[in-house]
Amino acid sequence: MEFAYEAMRADGSVVADVLEAPARDAAVDALREKGLLPLRLEEQRRAAHAQPVETGPVGGRIRTQDLVLFTRQMKMLLEAGSPLVPALQAAEIQTARPAMRAVLSRLRERVEQGESLSRALDAESRHFDPVFRTMVAAGEATGALAQAFGRLCELAQQQQKTRKLVTGALLYPAILTGLLMVVIGILLFFVVPRFRILFQNLNTPLPTTTRILFDLSQAARTGWPFVVGGLLVAGAAVVVLARMPSVRAWYDALIVRLPLVGPLVSRLIFARVIRVWAAMLRCHVPLLETIRQSREAVRNGAYLHLLAQVEEVVTSGGRVGPALAEAGIADPIIVSALRTGEENGRLAEAAEFVSNWMDEDNANAVQQLTRLTEPLLLAVMGVFVGFIAMSLFVPLFDMATAAH
Repeated sequence: MEFAYEAMRADGSVVADVLEAPARDAAVDALREKGLLPLRLEEQRRAAHAQPVETGPVGGRIRTQDLVLFTRQMKMLLEAGSPLVPALQAAEIQTARPAMRAVLSRLRERVEQGESLSRALDAESRHFDPVFRTMVAAGEATGALAQAFGRLCELAQQQQKTRKLVTGALLYPAILTGLLMVVIGILLFFVVPRFRILFQNLNTPLPTTTRILFDLSQAARTGWPFVVGGLLVAGAAVVVLARMPSVRAWYDALIVRLPLVGPLVSRLIFARVIRVWAAMLRCHVPLLETIRQSREAVRNGAYLHLLAQVEEVVTSGGRVGPALAEAGIADPIIVSALRTGEENGRLAEAAEFVSNWMDEDNANAVQQLTRLTEPLLLAVMGVFVGFIAMSLFVPLFDMATAAH
C-alpha cells in the first residue's frame, strides 16, 4: 500500500513524499525510524477517490467560547473511546450556534470521505489558526488526539480568562470616564447657561475662571456639530492610519514602551506565547516549529520582531534561554527557569510552570493597575467639577459679601 505523507524533521522543516508500507501503523513506525514526526498520513488510493467537499458559505466568525466547547467535547468523547466521525457528529449536534455547526458539518464530511482531521482543518484555516491545526496534526501522528484537544481546551480557556480579566479591568475606568463626560455635558449645556443669564442680569464683574467657563459653554452649545464631525473624522483617520504598516509598527513599539502599561502588555503577550509553547511541546511538536507557530498568537509587531530573533538563534543551533535573554523579552528569573528546563530535557514542563506563574502574576498586576486608575479618574472628575463649581459660586459669594 502507498501512503502520501507530510512529516516534520528534527530541525522543524516539513517534507512531503510517498511511502510503501503494508499498513498505516507500519507507515507511522517507518517514518519515526527515519527521525520524522508524521503530520499527515493518507492512503494513496483514498486520496485519489475522495471527492472534494463544497465549503459553501463561510458563515459567521467562530468565537473563543465555541472553541472551548468544541475542544472540551472532543476531549471527552475521544477519551471515552468514541471514533472520530461519531465524535464530530455528536459535537455538531450539541452546538447551538449555526456558524460553528456549519463548520463542524464540513469537517465531519471531509473526515467521512477519507481525509485526516488535520487536513480537514486546513480547509477551514479561516476559523482555526496554525497553532490549533499543528497541535491536532501532532496528536493524530502520535495517537494522542484526545490529549491534544485537552491542551487546546486549556489554551482557549486561558485566552478567554485573560480577555475577561483585561475587559473587566477596563470596564470601571470606562464607566467613570463616561460618567465624567455626561456630568460635564449637563453642566456646560444646561446649568452654566442659566448662571450666565443670571450674572448678565445682575451686571456684576466676573472672575477670569467664570468668564472662561462661560466661553467654553457658549462654544460647546454653538459648535457641537463641528466637534462631533471632527471626532468622526478623527476616528476615521485613526482607522485608516492603523491599517498602514508603518503607523502600525510605530504604535506597536510605542505601546510596549509606555510607563506602567507597557511592561504589563509585554508580560501578557509573553505569557500567551509561553502557554502556546507549553501546549505544543506537550503535544510533541518540535521546538523550532513551536516557536514559529507561536508567532501566530501575537499581533504586536515589536514582539513579533523579538520572536523572530529567538527563532533565528534556535535555528542556528542556539538554546531558547540565552536567545530570550539576548532579545530582552523575559525577566531573568523566567529565562533561568526555561534554561534549566531545557538543559534537563524538560522544557515543556518548565514552560507550563512559567506560564501558570505568569498568568497569576499578570492577574495581580492588572488588579493593581485598576486600583491605581480608579482614584486617578476620581481625582480628575473632582478637578473638573470643582473648577465648574468654583467658577459659578465664587461670584455669588462675592455678591453676597458686597451686599452686607
